[in-house]
Amino acid sequence: MTRFAHRIPFFRLFLTLAAGIFTGSICEIPVWVYILLLSLAVAALVGSSIIKKVSLQFRFRWLFGSGVLLAFYVLGAWSFQQSQKNVSFALDGVKGVFEVEVKEAPIEKAKSTLYKVTILHCLKANEVVDVDKVALLYLPKDTSRARFDFGDRLMVYTTFSVPKGSGNPEEFQFGRYLQMHGVSATAFAFRGSYRKIGHSSEFSLKAISSHLRQKLLEVYKRYHIEGDEFAVVGALMLGYNDALTRELLDSYSITGAMHVLSVSGLHVAIVCAVFYFLLGFMDKRQWSFVLKHLIVIVLLWAFAILTGLAPAVVRSALMFTLIALGYVVAKKPQIYNTIFFSAFVMLLYDPTYLFDVGFQLSYLAVLSIVYFEPKFKKLIDVKFKPLKWLWELTCVSMAAQLGTAALGVFYFHRFSNFFWLSNMVVVPLSGFIMYAAMALLLVAPFPVIAGWVALALKWMLIGMNGAIRWIEHLPYAAYNMWVDRWQLTVALLCVLFASAYFSTRKYLMLQFALACVALFLVDDLVRTYQSEQMKELIVWADNKNTHVQFTTGNQSFAVSSDSLKLKQLSSGYRIKQGIDAQRFCNQKAVAFCGKHFLITNDSLFRRKYSASKIPVDYLIVGNKTRITMDKLLRFVEPKQVIVDNSISKWYSNRLKQQCDSLGIAFVDTKVSGAFRLRME
Repeated sequence: MTRFAHRIPFFRLFLTLAAGIFTGSICEIPVWVYILLLSLAVAALVGSSIIKKVSLQFRFRWLFGSGVLLAFYVLGAWSFQQSQKNVSFALDGVKGVFEVEVKEAPIEKAKSTLYKVTILHCLKANEVVDVDKVALLYLPKDTSRARFDFGDRLMVYTTFSVPKGSGNPEEFQFGRYLQMHGVSATAFAFRGSYRKIGHSSEFSLKAISSHLRQKLLEVYKRYHIEGDEFAVVGALMLGYNDALTRELLDSYSITGAMHVLSVSGLHVAIVCAVFYFLLGFMDKRQWSFVLKHLIVIVLLWAFAILTGLAPAVVRSALMFTLIALGYVVAKKPQIYNTIFFSAFVMLLYDPTYLFDVGFQLSYLAVLSIVYFEPKFKKLIDVKFKPLKWLWELTCVSMAAQLGTAALGVFYFHRFSNFFWLSNMVVVPLSGFIMYAAMALLLVAPFPVIAGWVALALKWMLIGMNGAIRWIEHLPYAAYNMWVDRWQLTVALLCVLFASAYFSTRKYLMLQFALACVALFLVDDLVRTYQSEQMKELIVWADNKNTHVQFTTGNQSFAVSSDSLKLKQLSSGYRIKQGIDAQRFCNQKAVAFCGKHFLITNDSLFRRKYSASKIPVDYLIVGNKTRITMDKLLRFVEPKQVIVDNSISKWYSNRLKQQCDSLGIAFVDTKVSGAFRLRME
């Protein structure tokens, strides 16, 4: 590892910068600590320059490196914390008139249109407040016929709020995700509460990119490439993901082929190969050879701009640019240094990339392919060319999966058993599809030729989608499992020690790798035992529906007003607990682990009378119940009242006041998040 770090200088710089960013993400660092660390870094650099003039230079050569690394550590921590301060939103929950500017193309949702905007000003109490924050603005669907464009400025009367989680177990942290992507707030504006007031004249590269991309997408539509076929070619070629349906995404996810639908290294490599092929005639002379690489670099970045400068495309374009420049100066690029240099530059540009799933998966995949693929390939010496090609493709697929499997399961809770089979289909087919898609754009002015190219492209897309759906329905196509941060760390350490063993052939590294495997299995057994012993009640937080779930080990039953919605909400929780099947019932009174629960609705006590009160341990007020607490207490005698998110804020506040006056324990899931109760 030490020798590797000395040979790859940007490995150390990347690692130090990433460590600083990670430190800044987990704790608030005081200013005096920054000053102290930066002073030490400057002292080390000054000391190293002084020592160069005396005979002790060799003994203290570590001073310069330590000073540089410490400076980048401080830079990482400071830059991340500054980025989070820039996201903070002081007008959370304030209702007023906001001036906003549209910054990206609109995205059509099921019931609304989503705009990414910059909040310029807020007008409140005859005062104009400068804001300058990025936000998501949802407008009613019926405005789609007059959609707003890049640079359009609107006046909107609404409430921008910082996105918060609902506290549901194992839910996706959408608020954290938006914060890491620079989004400060979200809002919905009703029809009639907004209007266009002007247009910004500032130059926008993204606006040009979006308009050009829209014109190219129209070419595919013109030649009758529609539905799932249009969605896939749009994602493959131009990074346009808005047409991808949930069913199509699930199919590609289950089969382990999701990477094909995200423009990244594979697609940039194919585009790069096309450019090099078209410019192959320029290899004869030195000056034309250099010019060819420079042209390819320009075209590569033009393609990146066309896809909207997505981080994955920028990473790949930067990496291929460095490789091309290496050939220009007549040197063979050091691949590991190139990889870590591109990662280092990306983090310097935006430190939040470190926590981006795509960033993590793409770099792990590239490193794993570069390291493991040659070793796998040597295991079997295949002479027959078609079989050799299949074996090399399998080696690449296995190498990428080895590096990314643990992280993929951590984020998506799914392992695709037939990833090798799906990659044999989608990797070569996606290459041919991209060649045909580029050809269609070139011959589009000639309808006869373009029609035949479009027909071939459409059938390739149908074939790829059909193959993916066939693999999806194979028995045991995917395995759902849960990995937490501790298990992820152990799994990654196992891969790291195994890699070290292959490089050094030291059995100590192999022993460490096997110890990690044993530790992971023991930890998994302990967790499985704890899950089987667990008994728990959950009142899920959902604005429109009431869901109450009772869990014993890996068995669960629920009272829900929308079973499909509960399945979506509880998918992560069910995978983590290993729940085999979830049963649903309609009863309102439930006895569970010696406790009595009553779930209300508007008609439960209507036109009813009771001579005595029913004692219940937990009264769950849900299903948009509007009965007053006085009426409820005529029928029940609760020890604790739980109000779910389907109850309005005004009504829940009124219930809280009445419960407080009567000394009854009260929980509002709008405030505290989902209610969880562990039973003994």
